[in-house]
Amino acid sequence: MRHNFFIVANPGAGLGGSARVEQVTAVLRQAGAAVTCTRSGDIESARRAAREAASSGRYDAIVAAGGDGTIRQVAAVLLGADTPLGIVPMGTGNVLAHEIGLTPKAEAIARMLLHGPSTPVMCARANDEPFLLMAGAGFDGRVIAALDHRFKSYVGKAAYAGPILGALVRPVDMLTVTLDGARHEASWAVISNARHYGGRFVLAPHTGIQERGLQAVLFKARNRAVLLGQVLSLVMGRLDQRAASRGDVEMLPCMSATITAHHPVPTQVDGDPFGTTPLQIESASATLRLIVPAELPSTGHGRR
Repeated sequence: MRHNFFIVANPGAGLGGSARVEQVTAVLRQAGAAVTCTRSGDIESARRAAREAASSGRYDAIVAAGGDGTIRQVAAVLLGADTPLGIVPMGTGNVLAHEIGLTPKAEAIARMLLHGPSTPVMCARANDEPFLLMAGAGFDGRVIAALDHRFKSYVGKAAYAGPILGALVRPVDMLTVTLDGARHEASWAVISNARHYGGRFVLAPHTGIQERGLQAVLFKARNRAVLLGQVLSLVMGRLDQRAASRGDVEMLPCMSATITAHHPVPTQVDGDPFGTTPLQIESASATLRLIVPAELPSTGHGRR
């Protein structure tokens, strides 16, 4: 059982996020654990707090309470460290929570933090910044760039409606994606280190955070109607079927990827805006110890 926790919380994450942190903290303390909590609203303060807590040697775990972007920032300073990372999912999508099979209930989260095993997971890099889940350019980059994150903290997923519509009605992007030296064309590209995307949706069925290597999902829409069909296939859980039958989506394993365009195209990493192309992505060069539920779900697939 772990006894000492340091929580880095993003106060602006998700609907009812602060209440969840308080509930998890209460359960931990009822179990006899000591909890120190700090609230960090920006990247530098989150990383600094996590770094200082890890280097102190006082804590059994550093816990990131927030969305996937907050988790990424805390994870960045724990790469290769002995102190494991725990999570309290408070975001809109909570992709990492879906990836490890963690339910949003305070009791389940606290039980995992107290007793769950820590397992090594792979962190990839985008333009030399570590990430756990995925990096994308094109459609999802445009959605994230147009998203009002403050509005999202009040209304949740409804905040995506306008940005998604805006990204669908504009002309599709033209990207050059180089995978392990082989050149491909796409209108939207996601290089994934995890199976899940946007919450519970499975984007890359042949990958997982415990495996080294990446899966590139290349959307090859020539027009907006095809792009809409691809998005609907993802939402309905039929993207791999579309890739097998239609040929306008391609899923390829890779160890590295470079995404370029003639004009700057918005990009995203783990659901946060990440500037514009070019985007250079490399598979895991370092591991992170992540606290997971006692029964971590299996991907059911190896990388191809």
